Amino acid sequence: MIRWPALTIQRGGVSIALTAAVFFTPASAAHAATFPGDAAYVPLRCVGGVMTDARGDVASAPGDRDLVGTAAAPAGLRAGDAQFLYLRIRVDQDPAPGGTLLPHAWGMAFDLDGDRRTYELLITVDGITAPGTVSVFTNRVSTQINDPADPADTPAAATFGFATSARTITAGSAIGGDPDFFVDIAVPWATLAPLGLDRDTRTYVWAGSSSVASALDGDLACHDGGGGKPGLDATGSDPTTGDPTQDTGGDGSLRLEGGAGCQAGGSLGLGAALALLGIAGRRRRRRLTAGGRRCTHPDR
Repeated sequence: MIRWPALTIQRGGVSIALTAAVFFTPASAAHAATFPGDAAYVPLRCVGGVMTDARGDVASAPGDRDLVGTAAAPAGLRAGDAQFLYLRIRVDQDPAPGGTLLPHAWGMAFDLDGDRRTYELLITVDGITAPGTVSVFTNRVSTQINDPADPADTPAAATFGFATSARTITAGSAIGGDPDFFVDIAVPWATLAPLGLDRDTRTYVWAGSSSVASALDGDLACHDGGGGKPGLDATGSDPTTGDPTQDTGGDGSLRLEGGAGCQAGGSLGLGAALALLGIAGRRRRRRLTAGGRRCTHPDR
């Protein structure tokens, strides 16, 4: 809803205040997304290989919240077309047995400013908000640096119904011996671009599950749960673009010399590092002009 400022009209010596409110629905949200075929999905990559995750590595996130993936069956994938960004997450059990989502959440977070200790956009689908909601959150104020459980800004910047913008389907893999499932999510670029994620936006991506809709506090891909609490700077994808079809590598990974990976110690070639710093610097300047940074770090 857009609410316009009050307008005062003088009529017969009497002042009348009018407030106009306009309700709108994005045209791209008016119809159900048509999900692409399996061949269209491109794996997200960590340290040069596809995004993987061991079964049962996080005791607090079992079953439908347990992300799983191998080199042959990646844990996180994406696809894109002119209208939608499509996200795909592989989990160990069906998140919607009988067609009803369980009260958990699954999604991906995106870095938009080049600082891998924070994320700026989060897309989740959850059964906590019955009967199921796809939400797009911004994260302009970070309260838990380098933590995927850092809560996003609420309320959500945009929401869509599960029935039109998400689905769960069998994945065709059986990591650990039982059938795996995909959580698929579709969000229009018309919603994402004004929030900073366009088809050619340079980004890092995190895939995970959660007990809440506005954070990723469960199992994260590219992280061994036995190694302690995950950090954002050690679990994000290799550098990529909003839409994998816009990647220079064509396989969902931005081709930079040296190749940054999921680990904080990943190295970039000098030219690529300077390019990333330039991108981050330009974004910082735009954000400062628009009203300030989301958080302050001593090394900036």
